[in-house]
Amino acid sequence: MRLSVPVTDHGSFIAIAAQSEEETWFLIAIDSRLEELSHAHFGSAREIEAAARALLRHETRKPPSTRRS
Repeated sequence: MRLSVPVTDHGSFIAIAAQSEEETWFLIAIDSRLEELSHAHFGSAREIEAAARALLRHETRKPPSTRRS
């Protein structure tokens, strides 16, 4: 890992945007709701932040019975 950027949402630390030796960006999930994005590759740290926050917004709109534990 060459560079890392913390990803936060409303003051909570939710993920890390990390740059590999090949200079590609990937997400390291801290919040379990982001597991499906963990180690997915992106073009930039900003794209990672947007994807993580979008997924969290999508998760909070689901009815409680369909949320993953």
